[in-house]
Amino acid sequence: MEIREETKEWLKQYCGRRRPRESVGQTSIISVRSVWSSNVEREFRLISKAVKEGKYNQATVDTEFVLAMNMKNTSEKHPRFSSPEERYHNIRMKTDNGIIRQLGLTLSADDGTVLVWEFNFVPLFVPFYSLVEIEEYFRTMQLEPIDPIYFSKLLRTSGLVYNNNITWIMFHRAYDLAFFIKLATFWSPLPDSLVDFSSLVRTYLGEIILDVKYIIKFTHNLHGGLEEVATALGIERVVGHAHQAGSDSLLTWHTYKKMKDIHFPLDGGVRHAGILYGIHDT
Repeated sequence: MEIREETKEWLKQYCGRRRPRESVGQTSIISVRSVWSSNVEREFRLISKAVKEGKYNQATVDTEFVLAMNMKNTSEKHPRFSSPEERYHNIRMKTDNGIIRQLGLTLSADDGTVLVWEFNFVPLFVPFYSLVEIEEYFRTMQLEPIDPIYFSKLLRTSGLVYNNNITWIMFHRAYDLAFFIKLATFWSPLPDSLVDFSSLVRTYLGEIILDVKYIIKFTHNLHGGLEEVATALGIERVVGHAHQAGSDSLLTWHTYKKMKDIHFPLDGGVRHAGILYGIHDT
C-alpha cells in the first residue's frame, strides 16, 4: 500500500531513523545513534567500551511511553496531598500496564564529551495514523523494534548498571525510572512497595540519582518543564525534536550542566540526590 507523506514525516520525526541524527555544535558534531533490533548488540558493545574506559561517569536518561490512562488512581487524593507510598502505587499501576516506545541515553564525561543513543521499542501508539501504514513503513524501512526482554539481557551485562561510579541524571522522571527498572528486570512487574522499589533502584543505579526538576527548587529562579528551564538557562536543543528520547536526554544533560555550573559549582547538586519529583516530592 502507499504510505501518505504526512505519515512518513511523523514517523521520521518521532520513531527514529536508521542513520544517526547529527548537529554541528560549537566544537564538535553530536550524533544521536538510532538503535533497533538489527544493531542493538553492536551499540551495546560501544556502550560497554565507553563505560569501561571510565571517562563517561554521567548517564542521562529519558523515556517516551504510553500509560494506561483509563485506570483509576489507587488514591482519590490529589498527588500533592498523597503520601510518597500512594504516589508510587499510582505510578506502579500505570507503568506496569503501560508501553515503552523509546529510551534515550546520553553518556557524558567531565570534559563535556557526550555519546547519545535512542533505543526504539514497539511503537504501538501512533496518533491519527493508520496502523496498517505504520506496519508497512517498518517493513519497507526494515526497522524491527527492540524486544524489551532482550534489551534487559544486554543492559545487565553492559557495565552501565551495577556501577557505583556513574551519576544518573533525569528531569521529573519518576516514570522514566519506573520504566528503566522494568527494562533492567526483564520487564517484571514493579515491586509492591516504595521501599522495595527504592532498593532495586540502588541495586541497579547506585546512590547518586539527580532529578533536575527537584533540584531547581533550590535555585530560586528556575521553574517549569524541561523546555522552560532550558530556555531560562540559554540552552538550545542542538539535535532532534521534543519527545524524541535521545534528543530529550541530551537536552536534559545540557540543562543540568549549565544549572550545575551556575548554581551548584561545588557539588553539582549531589546534596539533593535520591529525591524523585513525582514520588518523594511534588
